[in-house]
Order: sequence, then structure tokens, then C-alpha cells
Amino acid sequence: MNLGFIGLGGYSHNHQRAVEKNDGLKLVSAYDPVAKRLDAAAGKFGAKKAGSAEEVAADPEVEGVVITTPNAMHFEHFKVCAGEGKHVFVNVPVVTDPQEAREMLRLAEARGIVLMAGHNLRRNPAIVRMKEMLRGGKLGAVHSAEATVTGASGYDLTPENWRYFKQTAPLLPFTQMGVVFIDLVLDFMGTPEAISAFMAKRDGAGDAPDLGVVTTQYADGRMSYIGCSYVSYSGYEIAFIGNKGKAKWDNQDDNSVTLHRSDGLEREAFERIDEQYEELVEFSTCAQVGGTPSVGGVDAYNVAEYFACVRRSVETGQAVRFREYGGGGSV
Repeated sequence: MNLGFIGLGGYSHNHQRAVEKNDGLKLVSAYDPVAKRLDAAAGKFGAKKAGSAEEVAADPEVEGVVITTPNAMHFEHFKVCAGEGKHVFVNVPVVTDPQEAREMLRLAEARGIVLMAGHNLRRNPAIVRMKEMLRGGKLGAVHSAEATVTGASGYDLTPENWRYFKQTAPLLPFTQMGVVFIDLVLDFMGTPEAISAFMAKRDGAGDAPDLGVVTTQYADGRMSYIGCSYVSYSGYEIAFIGNKGKAKWDNQDDNSVTLHRSDGLEREAFERIDEQYEELVEFSTCAQVGGTPSVGGVDAYNVAEYFACVRRSVETGQAVRFREYGGGGSV
């Protein structure tokens, strides 16, 4: 499949690596406003250096486009690609406005194109195993989820980085860190009834918020908690807790799942896979052969609605009702 890349920053290197590893994927056109990034990618892959996102989308050789640009640009870049009938893979968060997510779904259906969201953590074998535990009744009745994702990169931000500014990264700890667990909680537990969130600015560089905490409540009483920090020591873990056990995944501990039950403790460590490689293979298959991606537009909508609820809760200091797009369900 011939690909175009829009955005060649840090995370894009994961997708560039996927292209390098798969003879069935070819980067034929790329765009980034930073010349050295564009020169490097074009030189490595023999790709054309486009002068704009529009030029990538209009290239007749390009069959699908990978968008890895700042969050606020995803929607406009998607519309450009959809307008040219290109299949689109968008890094997460796809968008943070549910109205934009609805329009993306409408355009994808109208143009008959694949819209795939890059929630790569769902592919991790340890995460897959944890979901099997929940569905297989290992935990009994699941009542809650608890997650934390932290790192101290907030101290290294500079004005050249869009994450430095509140205007361009208003939900920074949630959108750039918490999004991985927001998607998992929605996938494992279904869509919630209400969301309550807090954010704070501590001592990271710039004026974007550093810390965030969000809690959700379900119609049946279940709850979840996600804590995010851009100024704390590295941590990356999530746990689902039922009346018979607790399953915890910790990325810092050999990519392991630990099951705690009254009859003992079981721990499984899993090999790591190239999750971004697997994503682009699926994207290519859906685009060329047909099919619905495992993480698509509806998933992107539900995450966007989650972010909209976070924003309104932070602004009002109140819990906000979640408005589901459709589907959902719970384990």
C-alpha cells in the first residue's frame, strides 16, 4: 500500500519503523513544516517532499494517509484527505471535540474510506490477556478500574513544542498521556454515565496544565479513576478490580499482568510486539481488501466525548453526563 505521511515528529518514527519492516508498505509522499524532518524521511524512504498536507492528499500515488500532527490539526488534515478519497489513519487522540468526530464519521461513510484510530495499546498481548480475564470471570463482578500514567517530560518542554502552551494543549495530561487508558476503560467497561475531572498547573515548563485526575461513574454503579501527570516520576499501570480478584498491568514491570485472588497470586510476563507495525498492517488490509478496523470512528467519537466531558467538568466544577454515540456495552 502506498502511504502518505502528514507530520513527521517524534511519534511518527514508530510508523516510519513499521514501513521499514514491511515490504507491503511504501512511503511515497510526506509533509512536515520542519525541513530537517522532511529531508530525513524523504531521504530514508525515497519519498516525495510535499509542500503541504493538501499536496500529500492530492497525490494520485497515495492510497492512504497517516496523520501524526498536533491534536488541533487532526480534523482539518482528515477533511483534506477525505476530500481526496484517501483512507486515513490518525494518531490519538484523533480529536477532542465530539462534533468533529461525528463529521469525520459522516465523511468516511460518504466517501467510502477507512478511518482508523491509533489506539495501539489494545494490541499489547498483556492487555489482551487482561481483557480475557475480565470476560472469563476471573475477577468475578468487576466494580472498578484504577489507572495512573506519569512522566516528567513537562520540565523539558520549550516554546517550540506545541505542548508548552495551554492554548494548543488545554487538556495536556489527559490528551497526551491519559488517552491510552481512557480508551481501554471505555473498551473494557463500556461508556459511562457521568464524568468528573480536575486539572492543575504545578511547576512544569509553559502554561499548559501538568496534572489531571478523572473519575467516571456507570449507570450500574461501577466506577473508574485515571490519574495523569506530566511532572512526576515515570509510571504506567492499570488495574481492574472485582469481588473475586484484581488484575493489574504494569508496563514498567516486564509488561506483566498480575492476578490477585484469595487463592493466591498469578503473574504472567508477555513479550512485547511492535504495536504500531500491527496497526499499519491492519490499516492496509482494511483499505485494500475491505473490512472494518478494530479501532475506528465510533471509538474515536467516544474518546472525544470523554474529553469534552473532562473539559466541561474542569470548567464548571461539576460532574458531566456522557453522551454516547452508539453501541458500547460492558464486560
